[in-house]
Amino acid sequence: MKPISRLRHSLLLFTFVLLLIEGKSYAQTTQESFSQSVSLGVRGGMTASRFIFVPSVRLRLHTGPVVGISARYDVERGASLQAELNYRRGGWQERYDSLQTHYSRHLDYLELPLLTHLYLNAGGIRFFLNAGPFFGYLLGESATSAGEANMSSLDTTRHGIDARDRLFWGLGGGPGISIPLGGRQRIELEGRFVYGLGNLWSSKRGSTYVQSSEMYFGATMNYFFRL
Repeated sequence: MKPISRLRHSLLLFTFVLLLIEGKSYAQTTQESFSQSVSLGVRGGMTASRFIFVPSVRLRLHTGPVVGISARYDVERGASLQAELNYRRGGWQERYDSLQTHYSRHLDYLELPLLTHLYLNAGGIRFFLNAGPFFGYLLGESATSAGEANMSSLDTTRHGIDARDRLFWGLGGGPGISIPLGGRQRIELEGRFVYGLGNLWSSKRGSTYVQSSEMYFGATMNYFFRL
């Protein structure tokens, strides 16, 4: 009987704590006013990208900058809609045994993420999660290389393939923390991971590479001003 009695006491205590937390949360909600608003922001940081090739290719992470502007609409307490317009440099860097041999492809994108922004308040500081679809358009591509004599024929064939699909689309998001800088300003640190669902090159039967999709992660510093 003792284990059952202890279990009952634990359940009662747990229920009592939940009621206290819920009551405190409700009191804060009723005391704090909420009004829908729009915030505008700027963002900048770095990303590290990597391509998935089939057949596989030995790769290192390719790093590049990301900068952009953001608009956030607070729909209700704890939930907002966010749209961004970013410039991002992605691509891939190949790995060779010789230090004198290297190849990097640089891809410059104009990117449009459409995100759901969910957050929790903790004394003014917000912990948030962004998630949603990502769309992009390839503005241009370039490459840097050295030691071509040490590369295989498959390598040189791959390096000669230009982008076929300039549209990028995928899903992604990530967590972050937002700190107030007064009544209308906030500064944020955000991490992000995006998985591309399209292919850079043709994926038809008989193609050299049947998969050529990009994924990347990174971190940005964001500044928002509430209108």
